[in-house]
Amino acid sequence: MSALEPDELTRLLTEAAEPIRPSPEAYRQIRAGIARRRRWRIPAFALGGMVMAALIGLAVVAIRPSPSSPSSQVVEPAAPPVMPSTFSEPSRAATVPSLGGGMGHSSSGGRGGSVSGSTTRVPTSPPPTRPTASPQSVAPTSPQSSAPSNSTGPGSPQLPTPVAKPAGVNDIDGDGQSDTVAVDGTNNLRVRFSRDGQVARVALGSIITPLNSAVVDIDGDGFGELLVQTQAASGMKSYALLRYVSLDELAALTPPGDLTLGAGVRGNSALGFRCADKTLQISTGTSSDGTQFTVSTTTTLGLTPDGLTVQDTASSTVRLPADSSPFVVSCGALS
Repeated sequence: MSALEPDELTRLLTEAAEPIRPSPEAYRQIRAGIARRRRWRIPAFALGGMVMAALIGLAVVAIRPSPSSPSSQVVEPAAPPVMPSTFSEPSRAATVPSLGGGMGHSSSGGRGGSVSGSTTRVPTSPPPTRPTASPQSVAPTSPQSSAPSNSTGPGSPQLPTPVAKPAGVNDIDGDGQSDTVAVDGTNNLRVRFSRDGQVARVALGSIITPLNSAVVDIDGDGFGELLVQTQAASGMKSYALLRYVSLDELAALTPPGDLTLGAGVRGNSALGFRCADKTLQISTGTSSDGTQFTVSTTTTLGLTPDGLTVQDTASSTVRLPADSSPFVVSCGALS
């Protein structure tokens, strides 16, 4: 093939590309089509979105249960049956060996205990039907005490832990160190606790000055009780008993009934008290002539979380001045 001249080659290439070159009319038609599609695109999208939202709403309404349908009702669980606290034993019974001794006494085989020859009747028939009303429980009655029960006192969360039992010398707050007792004003008692340096003030009806007091751990719980002389008249001395009831707090205890804390002889009556083994003993006596006291009644009081509680009473014969007199105070350094 012979070589072509440049002009001839240019002409041939131009004729080959000319049929596929778009004309101005083609450009105009393309732009017109694009404009038409742009005008209809937004309304078409909006209409499609509305149709889709309508379909979703219809589906929600169709699948949601009606309020009156059984599946929408809430069923509350039934209350558990209330078993009666007591029921009569049925006529039929089976005998099983009871477990005696050790820790267990139940027929379910508790730990400890040996099998004894005694038998226990166990009902074999079901218990009777439950009563219409729940049985009422009766609270047990508490013994007479000198102070109402409260949340303070030995064993309560308000008290700190004592370092020793019984408490040491002049140790009221149980920290192993002596506390300071003094008179504040006329009839106020001031106690500075060594545990935290706080001061407690207790108002008493009267206080003998110079102060006559003693700290004695009567119940051996690690907190010392405070005895203070309050009066002295006509041969009879009176005393007050204070107890550590919570952190940095003291409370006065009153003996139950007509008992009082005192010591001495006044006319035909005599009185005395002493601190015994975890108890407080109060002795009273009478006389026909004021010199020979022949009858003495001793009441033993226990120091409990509720206060002073009567534990025992006893009578004895004392002839004064031959016998040792019980009508004195014998608690620590008190006189």
